[in-house]
Amino acid sequence: MTPGPAEPRGARRRWRLPVAAAVGLVLAAGAVFYLGGGYDRWQDGRSLAGLCHGSVDTAEVKALLGGDRVRGKEAEAPEGLASCTVVAAGKPSGGFLDVRVGRAPEEAGRALHDLQRDRPNLATTMVMPFGQGRRGVLDLEGRLRTTAVLPLDCPNSAGLLVTVESVALKGDDPAQRARFARIAARAADGAARVWGCTAPSGAEITEVPADTRYAKVPDGAANGTCAGLPGLTGEAPADPNAPIEDCFLYAGQDTPRFRLGAYYPPFADVLPSVADYPVTGPAGARDDLAWATATCPGGATALFTVDAVFDGSRAGAPDPALEKAALRTFATRSAQRHGCSAPQLP
Repeated sequence: MTPGPAEPRGARRRWRLPVAAAVGLVLAAGAVFYLGGGYDRWQDGRSLAGLCHGSVDTAEVKALLGGDRVRGKEAEAPEGLASCTVVAAGKPSGGFLDVRVGRAPEEAGRALHDLQRDRPNLATTMVMPFGQGRRGVLDLEGRLRTTAVLPLDCPNSAGLLVTVESVALKGDDPAQRARFARIAARAADGAARVWGCTAPSGAEITEVPADTRYAKVPDGAANGTCAGLPGLTGEAPADPNAPIEDCFLYAGQDTPRFRLGAYYPPFADVLPSVADYPVTGPAGARDDLAWATATCPGGATALFTVDAVFDGSRAGAPDPALEKAALRTFATRSAQRHGCSAPQLP
């Protein structure tokens, strides 16, 4: 066989040079992509995709947390439900958003701990209703940390509970409060889609109330959860979709004396064990605590409590007559608002 013509001297070198240049450009571009943060942002995007079975809309999370990058991570969740975290991965770092989706009977106790109801006699912040037709509450406990709890009704089950917590480095302001509420509401909407539940809602959330730790209402001016109660009070807006309601009665300008609480499903049944309340029977009074109950649509039970507040150094002086009178007014109005029966009172 006649050999082919020999490759001209230098041809192989000329062929290799363009290839080497192309490879070099690819490597250089990759280095620029990596060193310029492109790889990190790509990883961030991958980590956020489908977070918590797709129940988290991450569009506003970066703005909430205040970092230049955010990254998501799935966590172990029982019963095949969902738990995930979004952290501020860039600078500044440290902010986070946690989302949990759990079965309501099991998750309710943990949610009450998150809302600090393991010590409900402490002078902490009160919960606020979501409003806009949503069933849920917000706890705006200070400048940074916020908590949201939203129950979902599900066919053929006791329902789900969506709990969202956040520490946002940008601090507390009206835009941040509304942004957190929207993220929590969208997480509930996403969970409802994934697990075939319902999350009633109305218009887009554009505003939520400020922290109410020391928000007080003058005597006779209460028209929310403390409506009808005399004296200086601290109240939240009254909302029939709020599964927890609070009202503070003040002993002085700066000291809450009694705390009234209304707990609807899925929280009423688990509160006594979480708060270590000596609740026995449908109504009663014991150890500076008085309680009442009502029957609600579907046969569920609502629990109403009044407890002396501990302000960090001392508890409010007991006044059984005042406590029972306040509980009667508070429980009766709350039960009517939620379509429940007249309460059984101590």
